[in-house]
Amino acid sequence: MARRPSLGILTGISYVSGVDYFVGINTAFIDAGKNGRLMKANPELTMVSLDCDQYVYLLTSGSFQEVDDYLLAGVDKLVAAGCNTLVIASNTGHICIPAVRKAYPELDVLHIADCCAHRILDHGCRNVALLGTKPTMEEDYLTGRLAKHGIDAIIPARKEDRERIYEIICQELSYDIQREESRDYLVQIIRDLVVDGADACLLGCTELELLIQQSHIPDVPLFPSAKIHIAAAADLLLGPTANP
Repeated sequence: MARRPSLGILTGISYVSGVDYFVGINTAFIDAGKNGRLMKANPELTMVSLDCDQYVYLLTSGSFQEVDDYLLAGVDKLVAAGCNTLVIASNTGHICIPAVRKAYPELDVLHIADCCAHRILDHGCRNVALLGTKPTMEEDYLTGRLAKHGIDAIIPARKEDRERIYEIICQELSYDIQREESRDYLVQIIRDLVVDGADACLLGCTELELLIQQSHIPDVPLFPSAKIHIAAAADLLLGPTANP
């Protein structure tokens, strides 16, 4: 018999998407209509919030072992609180998954790339433009996971573009600052990647979908990673009554 998930959410990287995860999971759960004794039930969640500045400093300096150690310290707190299922509210945060697997082989991980891959394949797409933080675009912890599902990720070829996307994420969207010029720039990047062979775009940073919605580029299918991940977490908590 499968164990009941006790969900732990690692967040703070950034806090903006962490709020979206908390609200989104609770809203989906309540909308599904599970009744309690006096009210509609909401799920019990445990959240640990980290310091985004410390995290980005370690990432930017290329200290990936220290990144693992920092994120794993947050996971330690979730496991100590009794969580048996991990949701990392950040694409880039999934860089620590190998370290998590090593430290906690019995811990279930709802991997954001797996959730997105299933949705992408359901739509018949195989070649996706990938926008995200510089590590997400340049390292293989997300692109490699997508590749295991048969999905090729196409990233901006120019280093300057990857750096500017990273700056928009860290200096604007992580503080819920949404600038029209940044949206226009990102939409053009997506269009350029479609010319390079992409048939869709994965918004591979949980903050990007705050700025770009399908209405901004209606002719290119967009896959918002946070929204997809949140829906999968809610379905997991709902159990057999969840929608397929």
